Amino acid sequence: MSKTKALVNLIKKSAMKGKLAPAGTTPPDSFVLVDNEDSTCTVYGVDSKGNQVDISGVATLTPPPTSSDTTIITVDPPQGMTFVMHAVGPLTTPGSPVKVTAVATWNDGSEGPFIFTLPVEVTAGTAGAITIVPGPPTVQGP
Repeated sequence: MSKTKALVNLIKKSAMKGKLAPAGTTPPDSFVLVDNEDSTCTVYGVDSKGNQVDISGVATLTPPPTSSDTTIITVDPPQGMTFVMHAVGPLTTPGSPVKVTAVATWNDGSEGPFIFTLPVEVTAGTAGAITIVPGPPTVQGP
């Protein structure tokens, strides 16, 4: 078995075509979820030429992917090299994304661990209802 140095990329499932994501696809610097969305992510290796490599047969996500703030984003345990993240309510503060981190470790210990952290911002969706927010009461004039 030849050793291939790899970095870890998170690729949104909807961006993939077939089993492998397109060669040379780079991960986003950040990712945006609407407050009612989920996203399925797959972890790939990247070879020295920037091509994505299916590492599912040689590596595991150990420890499982994590969220830096589970009150905003939760992460399901992985199935192979794929996991799902969920926006669970509150919005992120602009410029302060939640960090979703994945660690890929080779099964035989020959490579890794490789760590990738994806900043994720959660934004509001479209209005589906209304609310009334009263201002502070004031004393009436004479």
